[in-house]
Amino acid sequence: MTKTEQILLELTGRALFSAPTTINPTTVDWEALCQEAADQALTLLIWDTLTDEELAAIPKNVAEKWEHSAMLCMAKNEELLYEQEQVIQLLNNVNIPCVILKGSSSAAYYPEPTLRTMGDIDLLVKPEQQMKAVEVLQANGYGDILDESHHCHMTIHKDGIAVEVHKEPNGMFITENEAIGRKLHDFFTDAVDRREIADGLPILADEQQALVLLLHKLEHFLTEGLGLRQICDWAVFVDKRLTDKLWSSLKPILSDFGLLTFTNVITRVCIDYLNLPQGKAPWAMEADKGLAEETMEQILAEGNFGRKSNDENYGILYFTNVNASNRATSFLKVLASHCKIHWPLCGKYPILLLVAPFVAYAKYLKLRKEGKRAEIKPMSLYRKAGAKQRLYKELKPFVVE
Repeated sequence: MTKTEQILLELTGRALFSAPTTINPTTVDWEALCQEAADQALTLLIWDTLTDEELAAIPKNVAEKWEHSAMLCMAKNEELLYEQEQVIQLLNNVNIPCVILKGSSSAAYYPEPTLRTMGDIDLLVKPEQQMKAVEVLQANGYGDILDESHHCHMTIHKDGIAVEVHKEPNGMFITENEAIGRKLHDFFTDAVDRREIADGLPILADEQQALVLLLHKLEHFLTEGLGLRQICDWAVFVDKRLTDKLWSSLKPILSDFGLLTFTNVITRVCIDYLNLPQGKAPWAMEADKGLAEETMEQILAEGNFGRKSNDENYGILYFTNVNASNRATSFLKVLASHCKIHWPLCGKYPILLLVAPFVAYAKYLKLRKEGKRAEIKPMSLYRKAGAKQRLYKELKPFVVE
């Protein structure tokens, strides 16, 4: 871990939990810190927590760049929150209840919600209402659906704002354990009906919110990259919502889904590196300290959604399957799994798996040509995937113990 990364973690702990810091402003590489905060999608959060002494130590050109970026983040957040309010109202007007996934529902747990950088608007609706919800938004200025075959959401855009209309949360496709997959699906069946209203926003019930946050982290850890912003989301949720009572009901659920080891490790990461008070989650200290350290190193190396790897990790999930004996077997297992997800007939008629990968590749080439997919570099991914596959196996996702 570099000195700049250590300072970023200290400042994050200060911003989230008012943790004391021992930073000497005159020894900080402020330009590197500004870039690291951007790579982890923490530009606004870290800028806001800087003291007058620290601000005075930043070179003028770096300070101007950082402040400008922070103000852009703030303006984008306000734009997204306004549009989100309009979208929810449009759906309410036609009796389509929805729930906010991630975004502002995660921001609500931060000491200052406006400081969490938002990316887009994610809404969960009942599966049978997904298409109608999209049509309502299209009738109000949103464009065509992007990537219609996505397994859980449809994405539409308006004036640079993306809205993902989900029929189920992200992350459930990454398990190949069909029994757990079915149980996860059943667990979220009543998510919209169980929604709660907090400060006027429709959000998930706490148990389902916890699962969504964890599944989202697993998905990005396995794919392009898991950044600090997503770790912060879990840290503040644990701090604000994960009471002893909630943990007593959530723990057997996590155990049943094979997510207990991952939850313990990711929570210990929050305690060890972000200063989440240990008393908020004493159970997390059962996690292996070395495994938590390896996980944090991976997070710092990749950045938010793999930003630091510049899309070089795109497609690495094909070589990191936790149930595969090696990377070659992993490629075959993940490829078959994705074909079954995107074309359910492949599950019913396995003979179609002989053709489906070629269809999938043709579709990828089309999206790549349109600039909607990064370049896949198989040999580079194969070399990188060894260490990541080993770490992923140690986290035991979807392995019931």
